[in-house]
Amino acid sequence: MEHPKTIHLTLDFLNGTGLAANNGYAFLNHEMGIVSSMRGMNNSLFKAGQPYRAKEVRIFHVKRGEARTSVNLIEHRLKEHTCGIIPPNSLLEFLEFDDTFDFQVLAVDSNFIPTPQHVILTDQYTQQPFYVNDNLEEWQRVGTYFSLIWDAIHLQPYQREAVRYLVTSLFYHFHYLQADCRRDERLRSSRQEELFRRFITLVNEHCKTERTTTFYADRLCLSPRYLSTVIRDISGRTVMEWVNQAVILEAKVLLKHSNLLTYQIADELHFPNPSFFSKFFKRMTGMTPQEYQRM
Repeated sequence: MEHPKTIHLTLDFLNGTGLAANNGYAFLNHEMGIVSSMRGMNNSLFKAGQPYRAKEVRIFHVKRGEARTSVNLIEHRLKEHTCGIIPPNSLLEFLEFDDTFDFQVLAVDSNFIPTPQHVILTDQYTQQPFYVNDNLEEWQRVGTYFSLIWDAIHLQPYQREAVRYLVTSLFYHFHYLQADCRRDERLRSSRQEELFRRFITLVNEHCKTERTTTFYADRLCLSPRYLSTVIRDISGRTVMEWVNQAVILEAKVLLKHSNLLTYQIADELHFPNPSFFSKFFKRMTGMTPQEYQRM
């Protein structure tokens, strides 16, 4: 049986939610989207505790306030003077944010950028976002890029190539910032920290089908016991706690942002049957899949 298509947080999906209805704060087409103030949009798309799968790469620029987020299982705190880039196909969630939190965001389809993807996109090895914190000069510079792009998209007639190369320039800027940061990280990072990053990448890639410590240990050429010890020492959580958390986030996305039925989601996530999936979901979240859908 062919499953219905899952809805992801894409440019097409955002357009369908009415996100681009207020042109005073947002511009959106099939190639790119930019929001100059998410708070100004007064949009209910993003809710605390609601995970999303973001297909396109995203650059964000926090204008004010604070938020606690999770991207591909790792928590991050965002605040004024923070900017960064989120890899394509990321699983993201706002865990909490204050009443003043506001940010700008740029989402871009990979075909819109006229350069090789490996040059401009985020680190494909770790699949984790890159942040710049408490650097007023860089924060202001990224804000200037957003202003230039915002002005360019409103020129008449629409100057696609001018917009395209301004966006590309901003991605290159983050590419150079990341290169500098990686050099510093290689000097500071321990072998165990590097192992943890590789483990999280594998969990994000394989949690739908692989849920044993042995699988991840084999992929990392380690013994299950050694992997378990390292992950617990670095993160304070077990291998299976990380895997189960990833599975729950995948389930929440499918429950909220797809037209799949519960038994189809159980199949999509490779549970032996719907009852097993429902019991797992309730054990992890305190509610049934149906109760979560109705929230």
